[in-house]
Amino acid sequence: MRLASFCVYAWLPLVWTSQTTWSSLPTIQSSTLVDVLGNDTDYTLLLHLLQRAKLIPTLNKLNGSTLFAPTNKAIERRASANALWQAALDDESDLYRDNRQEKLRQELFYHLLNYSVIGLPTEPDPEVHKTLLFPRKLEDAPGHEPPPSPPWLPVPGGTLGGEPQRLRVASRDGGAWVGVDAFGQGGAEIVKGKVEAGNGVLLGIGDVLHVPPDLSTVVSQHPSLSYFTKILTPAIASYLNSSSELTLFLPVDSAWDALHPIERLYLESEFATDDLYRILEMHAAAEKSVKWSNDFEPAINLTTLDGRKLEIVVSPEKTMISDASLVEPDIYASNGVLHTVSSLLVTPGALRLTPEKYLLALNCTSFVSLLHSVNLTAFINDTDTEYTILAPRDDVIGLFGDDDLPERGSEELKKLLEYHFISGRWSPSKLRDGMLLETALIEPGLDGGRQVLAIEVSDDRKKDEKKGGADRTVRFGGAGVIGDTIEVNNTLIYFVSRPLVPPVDPLQTALPKLDLSAFLAAVFATSLADTLKTIPRTTFLIPHNAAFERLGLLVSAHLLSSSARSDLEHVIQHHVLDSVQYAASVQNGSQRTFSTLEGSDIHLDRSKNGSLVVSASGGWAGMLSELYPQNALTSTGVIHEISDIMIPRSVNLTVGKLVKAAKGSTMTSMVVKAGMDWILNGTSPPEGSPWADLGLSGAGWTLLCPTDDSFKQYNLTALYADENQLKAIVSQHLIPTSSSSPSLAVFDVLNNNRPLVLEDSATYSTLLSPNTAYGDIVVRQMQGDSGNEYVLGIKGARGTGGEADWARVLSWGRSTTGGGAGGVVQIDRLLIPYQPPWWIEYGAPVVVGVIGVGIICLFFWGVNVYWRRDATEATYEPIGGFGHTEAAKTIAADNIKSFVAGGVGGVCAVLVGHPFDLTKTRLQTAASGTYTGALDVVRKTLARDGVGGLYRGIVPPLLGVTPIFAVSFWAYDASKRLVLSVTPNRTDKNLSTAELATAGFLSAIPTTLVTAPVERAKVVLQVQGQGKSGTQYKGVIDVMRGLYKEGGIRSIFRGSVATVARDGPGSAAYFAAYEVIKKTLTPAGASPSQLNLGVVVTAGGMAGVAMWAVAIPPDVIKSRMQSAPTGTYSGFLDCIRKTIAADGVAALWKGFVPAMARAFPANAATFLGVEYSRQLLDTLFYHSRMNESISVTRKPSKSKPYSASEIAKNPRLFEKWSTAHGCRDASWGDIPEDILDSVSSVFNTNGTIPHAWRSEVYRCLKMTAPLGLLTFLRKAHQDRPELFSNRVDATANRELLVGITMIFKAWQCLTTNKESWSEADYVANVHNTCRNAAVNASSYRAQTTLSLPQPLSLRVTARTVRVVNSTTIVPDNLLFLPKRLCHKLCSGSRSPFSRLRWDDAVVAISDTTSAERAFVYQATPCAQLPETERFEFVSSVSEDKKTVKEGKQEAYRQNRMATASVIRQLAAFGVEPVPIFGLVWENGTVQAHVDWYATQEGKPDVQAILSAPYIKDEAAGGDAHKWRLATPGDMLEVFVLIRNIDAWTVDGFYRRVARGVTAMADRVCSGARAFVPWRRAGELVPAPRRSAGAVVSGAGAHRTTVVRRDVVEESVATEGRTRTQRLSMESVEVVEDIPVPVAKASGKRNARATNAGLSRGKGKLALATVEEVAPKRPAGSKAAAGPSKKSDKPNARGPLQEKAKAPQLELSGRPRVQTRSRPYRQNALDAMVLRRSPRKRG
Repeated sequence: MRLASFCVYAWLPLVWTSQTTWSSLPTIQSSTLVDVLGNDTDYTLLLHLLQRAKLIPTLNKLNGSTLFAPTNKAIERRASANALWQAALDDESDLYRDNRQEKLRQELFYHLLNYSVIGLPTEPDPEVHKTLLFPRKLEDAPGHEPPPSPPWLPVPGGTLGGEPQRLRVASRDGGAWVGVDAFGQGGAEIVKGKVEAGNGVLLGIGDVLHVPPDLSTVVSQHPSLSYFTKILTPAIASYLNSSSELTLFLPVDSAWDALHPIERLYLESEFATDDLYRILEMHAAAEKSVKWSNDFEPAINLTTLDGRKLEIVVSPEKTMISDASLVEPDIYASNGVLHTVSSLLVTPGALRLTPEKYLLALNCTSFVSLLHSVNLTAFINDTDTEYTILAPRDDVIGLFGDDDLPERGSEELKKLLEYHFISGRWSPSKLRDGMLLETALIEPGLDGGRQVLAIEVSDDRKKDEKKGGADRTVRFGGAGVIGDTIEVNNTLIYFVSRPLVPPVDPLQTALPKLDLSAFLAAVFATSLADTLKTIPRTTFLIPHNAAFERLGLLVSAHLLSSSARSDLEHVIQHHVLDSVQYAASVQNGSQRTFSTLEGSDIHLDRSKNGSLVVSASGGWAGMLSELYPQNALTSTGVIHEISDIMIPRSVNLTVGKLVKAAKGSTMTSMVVKAGMDWILNGTSPPEGSPWADLGLSGAGWTLLCPTDDSFKQYNLTALYADENQLKAIVSQHLIPTSSSSPSLAVFDVLNNNRPLVLEDSATYSTLLSPNTAYGDIVVRQMQGDSGNEYVLGIKGARGTGGEADWARVLSWGRSTTGGGAGGVVQIDRLLIPYQPPWWIEYGAPVVVGVIGVGIICLFFWGVNVYWRRDATEATYEPIGGFGHTEAAKTIAADNIKSFVAGGVGGVCAVLVGHPFDLTKTRLQTAASGTYTGALDVVRKTLARDGVGGLYRGIVPPLLGVTPIFAVSFWAYDASKRLVLSVTPNRTDKNLSTAELATAGFLSAIPTTLVTAPVERAKVVLQVQGQGKSGTQYKGVIDVMRGLYKEGGIRSIFRGSVATVARDGPGSAAYFAAYEVIKKTLTPAGASPSQLNLGVVVTAGGMAGVAMWAVAIPPDVIKSRMQSAPTGTYSGFLDCIRKTIAADGVAALWKGFVPAMARAFPANAATFLGVEYSRQLLDTLFYHSRMNESISVTRKPSKSKPYSASEIAKNPRLFEKWSTAHGCRDASWGDIPEDILDSVSSVFNTNGTIPHAWRSEVYRCLKMTAPLGLLTFLRKAHQDRPELFSNRVDATANRELLVGITMIFKAWQCLTTNKESWSEADYVANVHNTCRNAAVNASSYRAQTTLSLPQPLSLRVTARTVRVVNSTTIVPDNLLFLPKRLCHKLCSGSRSPFSRLRWDDAVVAISDTTSAERAFVYQATPCAQLPETERFEFVSSVSEDKKTVKEGKQEAYRQNRMATASVIRQLAAFGVEPVPIFGLVWENGTVQAHVDWYATQEGKPDVQAILSAPYIKDEAAGGDAHKWRLATPGDMLEVFVLIRNIDAWTVDGFYRRVARGVTAMADRVCSGARAFVPWRRAGELVPAPRRSAGAVVSGAGAHRTTVVRRDVVEESVATEGRTRTQRLSMESVEVVEDIPVPVAKASGKRNARATNAGLSRGKGKLALATVEEVAPKRPAGSKAAAGPSKKSDKPNARGPLQEKAKAPQLELSGRPRVQTRSRPYRQNALDAMVLRRSPRKRG
């Protein structure tokens, strides 16, 4: 201690002389610092403390020092908050006095400098001073004994490496502050002036200076180091307290954000102490001295405690600590210094965070602990191998007790934990529902393979608004995922909701599923249970409990019986595959056959709809089971579920075994005694037996087995004694059953596992059926207490009380013998064969026949009465009548005769030909080898069903023949008239053979609508009962109902294509052969229309032969398609392919012999019935109308208007159309000045392509452009150099370059393939390409129908009516104003569209019955309305043609018609004359024209539509300019032209349209102008011509209808006098004046003339067209006489002196208007006549 004091004394003189110059406050001179303190009462407490700390001698000893003296108030504040200072001040309260006062002395030394300061600082930058405080650890405890060697001076050394503690002084807020931080903030203010003493300077301060604490305290108190404080462990804090000379570089809070949130979470856990030490060592300098910031300049390298180098570089802007910036330097501490930096000083990879650390941080400590207990830590510490960890958190494991988890360290626990690790990184996006992922668990039951884990993924389609995506749920082995997925290097961590248990053995896995309990019970009933648990690599196919019921209770009873234990074991082993087949391999794999433990195989079929069907190795025919892949994992493989039990081929289920299971011993005895024991054994009948002769050797048998109790009421001895009765009873209970393999499309295991299809009304033939009509068994479905019950009864049996005629079905079972068909149906009653009385057997057919004959007679009587009735009524018609009336009646009569006669002929054909047709159908549809020929079919049918069997299925054709043959013969007659109508200039009225065949072919098309369903029902009924099949349908209605349930309308109409393929060529040969043969066989001099029995029979029979010679192959295909189960054939061609593949080409001619045998008699009967019924109808319906009192004239048919294309093709027609619409030709110089600028700008194509593209950037284009593009540009430059310009930026026109590239490709196509191109080729490869490349701003449409406008001239003649009545045109391309611009004119209630739309006057026009007069139709030039009501305007029209002769102008004329429509629409909406550009693309060239409309000065109406062809050089004159697309320059110029039109459409055109429609809306709404519809509507009629001899007084009678804003006025002018009446607004339009000629009225019976004004009745008055008025008649006709004088009176009667019912006014071609009851003048009706016309029927 003395040595240390000596050192201080030696050191003090060196520093006493040092001084610091500050700006001075007022200075007071005194002797010593102690004297100064004593003289100032403000320092009494400080002086007291100096005395307590024994520092008075020290102050006296110092020379040239500076004391920062706290005032009394400062010390009091400090004492109130600090116990040390409070104890030092309070002498009396401390009984145990501290005479050492080391800590107090340390704090007072911090207020002393060992040199004098001259003045106070004036700058804000802090000045650093060294105090007399040398921080050290206080080793001596407080005590009474004083220090050993006074005076007590500072001892050098301490925790700062021999350096004293530092103090900063700075200027702030106009004063001086001491003890501030590095930024001049904080500290104590110097509040008293400087006092100079003899040995130093005294400065009074307002607060006590706080001595810097240790580093741990400094870190915890610093605001920007809160996160480091948070993770600071007690051990690290102790390290910071105990270490000396530390230099720390700690990152601020924001620097820790660079770490992953999970990493931060780990650092905050209690397990991160080691890593925190490493982090601290990376931020602490391992130097022997403290490094303050002034030691950094200019650069310095420091070594950290972990051996890394910190490179510190100081620059004027900032100081860099390696990669971090220095945030705050020199934060003083008692044992070092702290610097804060902006980021972590941690090198990448320095902190190696393993999955274990993450698990520990994320509350998975129990899981980690369990892993440690079984030495599986490699899974959580290996950061190189990719794993997916499924970790349960502590709270999850806490829910399980010690008994729920295996014992720690056990092998079971190890297997459980290995099941939580999946190889690979499986992020949620990679997971798919149903996936199986391999885990780390190696399973012995899989032969050392890895156990898999099932993945379940569900995507919720409801979007999460915050996440913006679908909610995805993932489950691992049934355990849900909690929270987010954590990614750690190569490892992914999922937190699961429960520990995952590895799969157990198969039986234990299936045990919780109650639906599989029946199969498990069967397994445990055998000795296979223990074996099946341990066999490795197996797949169990376990059937549901319901499968045992569907298998049939008899089969189940047999398998579960003690005597059939071996069969049951074979069945169980047949459901276990000897390989592991997960769902993916089953559903998508290529393997179809799988071996089982039983030794046999099962077969798997995958259907198109995704279902899986398994077929057994044995069992009955078509034994199928649907497979439901479940992926129920087991320790030895997997379990799937199936719908039905599969019987292997080693299990033989005979009828005898099933009868034994049904406890039918009595029935067994009866079968044996009847000699049919071979049925019980499933063998063929003995050779030579009657059953073998019937061809039943390959049949399966279904035995209806009554229970033993049902025989109690019968004398068995008597039954056994009567052999015939015994055989009859047994035969009644035996049903021959055929095997049918159902396709996957109609898979029905419910019926397939039954020996019979138990459906309501299903009928089956028994072994007794061939011998009696009452041998069939019918099924009835009834509702019982326990659900559906089935009853079997003898079909048609009645009168015996029913006790022996029916029985309830108790159970059933299907056998595997007899081809897998048949079995046993257990019933509760014995069925006794039935024989009815004679009145029941024959009474019903007789009654039905009588009723049928009566209905036919009633039908013909009704037709006769209907035809002879008086079906006329008084109506008005022009004099002379309607010329076609009688012809129409004749045609109608012929149609009715053809229809009825065809129906009669069809009935005859069916009655004669049905046995032959049945024979043909059975031959065509039967399996190969069933019949040896047609006679064999007849023989077997008669043996089974008797004569009635030949007429099976006759009801559908009988019901269908009337419409089929009626439609056929009617269609044939109509087709002949059609052939005559399309050849009007023929010289021979008789049709040729080819024309007859054509008419015959056409007749088959409408007939198919009736033929197809009738033939379908007929075929289905014909084939049932064939071979071994039973009877399923009882009639045609039942067939139709069943077919509709099976497949809807498509099932009923199956085979329609094949029907057309048969009937089309067949009918052509049919009718042509009949007509030709009949004509040939007609005797010379006789007419073919004269009936000759021999000729008709021969011609009809040969016509049938000719038809079937052509129709047999398609008829075979039709029959097979209609009789096959649904899904057998995919179509007509597929049926042909499969038929030829199965039976050869000869199969297409099956049934040829019976078809030919049927053809002659059936069709001879057909034509015989047709011809003689037609003759009868001619006799019945003959009626002469020669003496009728009225004149019947032909009403001229309306001529069809010309189409737009027809008008364009014909120059004369186009001239008429142009005249009516005011279209005129103009020259280029006629273009008005107000549109000339727009036209010139559009056609100005100069300087639009960068010249640099062909020169300066040649190399660039050569590298990127298509091959040949540069050559194309060079040629274009040679052709059109004016297109190129140096003023166009070559780099800013990428869009233009893309367009030119497309044009180049179109040019290549044009120049390569031009010679062979059609018009479609031009459009697809050139025209559309040019438009696609050029049109960007506007929108264009192709092939859009436009409405043509109303003619400007309403004067229509008979020669122009077909021209002006054309209503639509279809240009090839239109350029529209885009929707976004039209939207501005249509949106909002104040938009022009809305204002015009709802204006009263416009609404009045829109309310007419003509829809096209409505405003929404006027707003668009298109025939079709847009999706939303809005304007549509067109700026350009294009037409694409390839004419036969170039220069034909057809395309130009058609374009003119389209532009006229566009212009008229624009003019109707007030758009000022605006140019419409037309482009004509014709045969590789393009021409342009500009159209506009002209008006008279001061009038808005259109007077003319002008069109000027584009002339490139107007001054030179010449023809219209033509661009040739094969020339590159022209090709590019057309492209630029379309771009100009496109740009002009959205600019100049839009501005003119917007201005026009806005002004139009203002004028219409204000009443200044009326809106006039422009579209064609209604029908224009020609102006009438005066009839010869007609007397018309004055100007005649004219009717004029005019629309006003709120009323319709109608004026009738007669002989100079005019009367006006007001009409309602309903359905009135603006029409032209129509002269009403004078005529007389005449009629039949009580026909009467009427005044036009009477409107109280229901009659109609039609104003006639020009054809209807003034018919031509001789000049001297009385009808030409003028009106009488009486006709001038309002109610004067006409010549007939009668009143008719009130008329309804109907304008020809216009909507009808109901007038008031005020009469017209008689002259208006004199042109009309009264006649009776047929009433409307139906």
